[in-house]
Amino acid sequence: MEQVRQGDDCFENHDFDGALAHFSEAIRLDPKCAVAYNNRGVIYKDQGKFNKAIADFDAALHLEPTYADAYFNRAVAYVKQGDLDQAIADYSEVLRLKPDYVEAYIGRANAYQDLGDDVQAEADRNKAKVLGAELP
Repeated sequence: MEQVRQGDDCFENHDFDGALAHFSEAIRLDPKCAVAYNNRGVIYKDQGKFNKAIADFDAALHLEPTYADAYFNRAVAYVKQGDLDQAIADYSEVLRLKPDYVEAYIGRANAYQDLGDDVQAEADRNKAKVLGAELP
């Protein structure tokens, strides 16, 4: 869809207001466009509007229940809100859908670490390293 492409272009050029407008217009034109919800949610997340971001990720996942990037982005928003258990659940769903999603292992490891589960955090870090991540 043209509006999504234009929104992506604006995002890449750091025109976040323009990107937000294009993604919102894409949703208005096609309320079933999961990518537009996800991408708008990323902007909301980056702006610190976590409830709006999570609502958009929820909408994307309602439309495409196997949309791994939407789960990942929602997990990041949950981390920012301090809801680590929900973040871990979303990171785990990403990994169920895409077992080689390195960033999800790293994110889940950090969430486990913040919860004090060093064993699980280390297991996820090791898996990320096996998949090619360069971690300290």
